[in-house]
Amino acid sequence: MIDIKIIGANIRKERKRQLLTMEQLAEKAGISDNFLGKIERGEGMPSLPTIDSIACALDVSIDFLKGNTKYNTEYKFVNSLMTINSLNENNKEKFIDFISTNIKYFK
Repeated sequence: MIDIKIIGANIRKERKRQLLTMEQLAEKAGISDNFLGKIERGEGMPSLPTIDSIACALDVSIDFLKGNTKYNTEYKFVNSLMTINSLNENNKEKFIDFISTNIKYFK
């Protein structure tokens, strides 16, 4: 069962974290800002494609919006790997050097 109040609260929290206005997120998701407001307040029951559109606009997973912490950790890890992979070669080398130098402190 989808708890729309949790999803709405997580949408609002992530939208604010990304410094997006309701209008900006609604436009990116292809919905009205009034409907987004209802979703954030837990008043509207969006379809799964609408939740997916909002998740894509925020660059998060639906599981993240549902508050599933197991998937949040996996999502953050995969997203970090993708970010690292997008670095230019010089910055990748610097990153690897940094990790290699500091890994002993994490053991």
